[in-house]
Parts: sequence; structure tokens; C-alpha cells
Amino acid sequence: MSEKKNVKKRGEGEKEKKKGSAVRKIINVSIGLLALIPLAIFSLVVACNVAIDNVVSDRLYHNVDDIPKRSVCVVLGTTPYLKGNKNGNPYFNNRIAAAVQLYKARKVDAVILSGDSSKFYDETKAMRKALVKQGVPSSAIKLDTKGKSTFESIRQMKNRFNLKEFIVVSQRFQNERALFIANHYGMDAIGYNARDIDVKKGYRVYFREKLARVKVFIDLFRNML
Repeated sequence: MSEKKNVKKRGEGEKEKKKGSAVRKIINVSIGLLALIPLAIFSLVVACNVAIDNVVSDRLYHNVDDIPKRSVCVVLGTTPYLKGNKNGNPYFNNRIAAAVQLYKARKVDAVILSGDSSKFYDETKAMRKALVKQGVPSSAIKLDTKGKSTFESIRQMKNRFNLKEFIVVSQRFQNERALFIANHYGMDAIGYNARDIDVKKGYRVYFREKLARVKVFIDLFRNML
């Protein structure tokens, strides 16, 4: 009897070992898969950024003398103020300066200001006020108050304004994204890069932009459904 009990115990022990081994395998596989998630996300971000760079790299201009003439430029909106900055938002100020350059150099005949607008927050009116103050006549300015995102701003140029070609005015990082969207919709858009700010000061915008480029592909896919 004692031998039968010992055999039974040994059999139960072996079963427990097998169960423990199976659990460890599942845990190890799970850890391995979890470790791949950051790599997959990183690869996705890099792929989206490279794809956009490759499509638009030859459609960007820094010098007002070099950029071809278009009938209109589209200034992408942002808030005129930043918390704790007495001089306002440098992204806003530099975009306005770039639009003024284009208009005074007769590279465009009109300016469309595309941004978010609500009862308490209106980027477009702030941009118009700044342009008029710097010598651009209000008769040459049109407002697009439904540009809540870069994607929506570019779609507005196609669907509402029926534009086939135009100049996008923003910092380079946003221009690249806007031109990629315009290219997808068959529009002949080029970008005039407003002066950027030091990466150390704008590092949050820099990293947010990397993720925003992934969102471009998500938005395009969603609008294909």
C-alpha cells in the first residue's frame, strides 16, 4: 500500500511540475509580447514621420524670394497668447510675420486664416487683427472658423473654398503635415515656413508633433470608411 501511495504522490508531483512549467511559459511569452509593444509603437511613429518627410520635402520654402506665386495663402491657427509669456505666442507671431511677408512681396493676393473659433476663443479674429495691424487690408482676408485641426483646415480648403493650389503658412513641422494631407486630396500645395523657436523651448510641441503624424494616417483612414 505504501508503495502505491508513493507512486501516486510522485505522479501528482510531476503533474504539479508540468502545470508550473506551463504557467511559467505563459508568463514568459506574455512578458515577451509586452516588451514588443514599445518597439512596435516606436516603429509606427518613425514610419509615419519618414513617410510624410519623403512626400513633402521638396515643397517647402524658407525664402520669400524663392517661393512661387499663388493666389492665396492659408495661415494655420494657434492661440496668440502663452501662459507666462509677456510677448505672446512666438508661433503665432512668426506665422503672422510670414503671411505679411508673402502679401507685401506680392506672392499672394489674399490670405485665408484657418483656426478654431468659439464664443470664448477665436484664433481667426486674433490673426486678422494682427495682420491688419501690420498693413494687410481686411478686404484681402478671409476667415475659416472651422479649422479645429490641421486635418480639418486642409479639408476646408478643398470642400469649402474649392482651392486647387495654395501656400500653407506655419512652422515647418506643421507645414509638412498639412502638405501631406493636401497631397492626399490632390491639391497642389506648397509651404512657406514661418520662423521656428528653439527646440529646448518648444520640446513639448516637438514630441507632440511626432505623435500627430500618426494621427494623420488615422484621420485619413477614418475618412475613407
